[in-house]
Amino acid sequence: MSGEYTYYSDGFFGFGPPGTFHPYGWMHFAPLLVCVGLLFLVWLKRDRLRNWTGEIHLRYVLSFLMFLFLLGYYMRLLYVGDSSGRYVMMAKLPLHVCDLGLIANMYMVTSKNRSLFGINFFVTLFGATLACIIPQTVLVEAGPTYFRYYQYFGIHLIPLFCTVYMIVIHRMRPRYCDIWIAVAALAAMLIPSIWMNEKYPASDYMFLRLDIPLFPENQYLRAGIYTVLIIIVFHLMWLIWGRFLRSLEGEQK
Repeated sequence: MSGEYTYYSDGFFGFGPPGTFHPYGWMHFAPLLVCVGLLFLVWLKRDRLRNWTGEIHLRYVLSFLMFLFLLGYYMRLLYVGDSSGRYVMMAKLPLHVCDLGLIANMYMVTSKNRSLFGINFFVTLFGATLACIIPQTVLVEAGPTYFRYYQYFGIHLIPLFCTVYMIVIHRMRPRYCDIWIAVAALAAMLIPSIWMNEKYPASDYMFLRLDIPLFPENQYLRAGIYTVLIIIVFHLMWLIWGRFLRSLEGEQK
């Protein structure tokens, strides 16, 4: 290996050959099971955590971990690179659904801001869950022996953990108006995303250029379809919350 990092560089911060990550095997489900196990532990110890004087420090640690994983992502892009093309950094700005959830989560978990919680309830629980179900589109060359594997799951699972944590420990609840706040925030991201996708061919912000059968290639049409689908999904999440999750209200009173 040469002394300069390039795409497919060897080492922990580089990439392996295609196929290093095996979806729906142990390396896929292991981090998901860890997250579920920690959430189960939070549920069992919820009363103790609520009364623990150091609980705020735990939330600051979670926020700092999210910041480190986000910083690590960009530092790695600078020194290792990626397969996206010439404009690596300009093609990797935080203009995605999970980026919005991550950044909102870093502040929400420390401030207990209820408006940011509402955004995270819909954006993070939808986006992060979807990203963890189908990570193979990103993790093709990064298994457990590579930093990118831990960074990817950390940057999605920690915000998801924090959102559920705030529901269980701090009794935060979404409001119906949060659906439209979250939709407005995502719609606002579509505007710079379309412009960046047109200016930098290597970029695919908000997955407006992702090859999806039955979806139009025109970014404006696709943005409109995405917006309608998001509104439908968020309303389904609201209905599911009303039917299944409000049992927490009676348990925690």
